[in-house]
Amino acid sequence: MARLRICKVAVPALVILAICAGAAVAGCGEETVEAVRDEDNTFSFDKKTGGEESIVDSAEYGPHEQGEVRTEEPASLGTSGGSTLPELQLRVIKNALVKMETGKGGYADVREDAVALAAGAGGYVQSESSGRDDDGLTHATLTLRIPAAKFDEVMEGIASLGEVTSAQVSTSDVSAEYVDLESRLRHLQAEEAFYLSLIGEAKSVQEMISIREHLSSVQLEKEQVQGRMNFLDQQVEFSTLTLSLDEVGEEDGEGFWDSVASGFKAFGRGLRAVALGLFYALPYLVLILVVAGIVYSVVRRRRRASRQAGES
Repeated sequence: MARLRICKVAVPALVILAICAGAAVAGCGEETVEAVRDEDNTFSFDKKTGGEESIVDSAEYGPHEQGEVRTEEPASLGTSGGSTLPELQLRVIKNALVKMETGKGGYADVREDAVALAAGAGGYVQSESSGRDDDGLTHATLTLRIPAAKFDEVMEGIASLGEVTSAQVSTSDVSAEYVDLESRLRHLQAEEAFYLSLIGEAKSVQEMISIREHLSSVQLEKEQVQGRMNFLDQQVEFSTLTLSLDEVGEEDGEGFWDSVASGFKAFGRGLRAVALGLFYALPYLVLILVVAGIVYSVVRRRRRASRQAGES
């Protein structure tokens, strides 16, 4: 009887412990589902409806079975296996303007030395202009194209040829423009290949004409882009150095006779200017003289006619 009483007491106690354990496990399950919803914001849990799960945005994530948890791998942002951009090559155009003075008659020597410096560096003379003033002094401009790698070396050599009054060096970075031109060229080449492939598939004359028109337009634009790239390549490869050279006379030590000579030179320049002005005005002077002669003849004839009428 004692054993029966113990069993009657122990069985309800075990049942109560089992119910409590089941409730605890169910509570843990609810917290786990709620955590999943909070982390990836994919599912929602409704406690009022007895713990049913609902899928959010089923059109985006696709159909799922009730209670199924969907996990996705995040998009890979690593760069170890991805493509890398090509290294940007720096392209700079460099130009310089050097103003220099030298003594009277020194232009020829300075020019010879400057041209020799440019030729020794692999450069050449692009243009040259010179002239003389009334005092016999030469004023000239010499434009040299110098390889960019030898630019600084030639600049130093030019500066030692005479008295430099001013020097300006300017640079222009065309790297971004060149990259853009390369991209456009690749696109145009692909377009050209596409239209060339369509020529053999044309089924009528009208289709052939239309393809040819588009192809000609693409090829023209491609030639323009290629020409601009070639021009930039040349400008980057060879820098431009412009030398402005002026001969100057001696200003110190002028005496009386030097002043007299300068006065006569100024008087001669004035007479030459007057003579030049008269030469340009000569056609107008001749026209004025002809008109004046005609007017004088008419007036004189009228006076004679009036006198004769009065005498008669």
